[in-house]
Amino acid sequence: MGALSFGYNTSVVNGSLDFMSKPSQLGLSSWAQGVVSSGLTLGAAFGAVFGGPISDRVGRKKTLTFLGVIFTVFALICGFAPNTTVMIISRFILGLAVGAASGTVPVYLAEISPTKKRGKMVAMNQLLIVFGQFLVFVVNAILGNLFGNNAGIWRVMISLASVPGIALWIGMYAMPESPRWLTSKNRFADALQVLYKIRSKAQAESEINEIKTVTKQEQQNAKASWRDFKKPWIIQICITGGMLGVIQQFAGINSVMYYGTKILEASGFRAQAALISNVANGVFSVLGAIIGMYTVDKLGRKFLEYCGLIVCATCLVSVGLIKTFLSGLSWIGIAVMLIVLVYIIFFQGTVGAVTWIIISEIFPSRYRGLGTGIAIFTLWFANFIVGLCFPTMLEYLGLANSFYIFAACCVLGIFFVKARVPETKGVELEKIETFFRAKYDHSYKGQSHLN
Repeated sequence: MGALSFGYNTSVVNGSLDFMSKPSQLGLSSWAQGVVSSGLTLGAAFGAVFGGPISDRVGRKKTLTFLGVIFTVFALICGFAPNTTVMIISRFILGLAVGAASGTVPVYLAEISPTKKRGKMVAMNQLLIVFGQFLVFVVNAILGNLFGNNAGIWRVMISLASVPGIALWIGMYAMPESPRWLTSKNRFADALQVLYKIRSKAQAESEINEIKTVTKQEQQNAKASWRDFKKPWIIQICITGGMLGVIQQFAGINSVMYYGTKILEASGFRAQAALISNVANGVFSVLGAIIGMYTVDKLGRKFLEYCGLIVCATCLVSVGLIKTFLSGLSWIGIAVMLIVLVYIIFFQGTVGAVTWIIISEIFPSRYRGLGTGIAIFTLWFANFIVGLCFPTMLEYLGLANSFYIFAACCVLGIFFVKARVPETKGVELEKIETFFRAKYDHSYKGQSHLN
């Protein structure tokens, strides 16, 4: 439900923004549309930074319960916003909750998952994000077509984001706390009881012993703080995680998920037809996330990153070439829509899922809250840049040139993944740090077997 709220709130502007922008409503210019859309993602960047330390202090469970309250209250405030200022402020606060959830949910899943199923479990986060986006596309298409004559229908579209917030708020009461968080507070008995619920007895006892060993080693060191992030090997992990987030966003996915109706309209669709066709974006997102969930533990993280970035770059260039050289032909709109659907299914099944998984895996337990927050702050800030600039890019550069820029970012991402990202498939969380320490910590005597 945290991921579903994430997906719904980030994409609810796709379909509601045109209604919101009408003179009888908020009367938004193209720049103001970008600010309303990206205000949430700017808040999410800061929420990701502060969410990690808060969840480290009070626990994953309490943090997610509180976020459910924020999702509920501020979705309703957005829906009843009397002016643009209230909308932007409320979207920013809602973004704080989205960012905190984006950091806490994958960490929580990674910490409770068996090693062999960790990729699949964390990929469920991506699945529910895109399902939330699909859900909002369906809701907006139905409401927009049935009640399109009422310009105020956008208020209903946005207010409905409170429903998954309520589900998260209530549902977290039934969830166990993370066993790894409990052991970080020396609550080993409570951690073992949680493991008994989600593992076999033998697995639970073996895992608690391994966690105890690692925890005791970590407790010999001082408590993690911002000063620790001056260490070269920790800086390198932060750079890797942050750049993965930048690559994910600059591949252009949220230009499609936030402004899909505008892209379709720019390709020749009428407004109502664009709303309906945009639902296909949500369907293919869900299909891609399901495929990624079942392949990430079989094919590996790096292989999927390579495949996704190559196919995404190809699709983006193809749309650009069609718009550049074949503009005006009757079938252009359908061709663009089909290529965008291929782009979506590959992105969500590869880059979209793998980025969240790797970020949740690469930081050592002691630094995971702060480190994950830094990486996801970078991801969300890149998201903010895309959301803020894309309406203006579309207006002044056109669809083709905008997509060429995103394609170039995909190509650069391939080189970065090859040079900097280890393969983490099937590797214990406690062992992943050896890759970075062996490579960047000259005082470290251990060896890494990751590649």
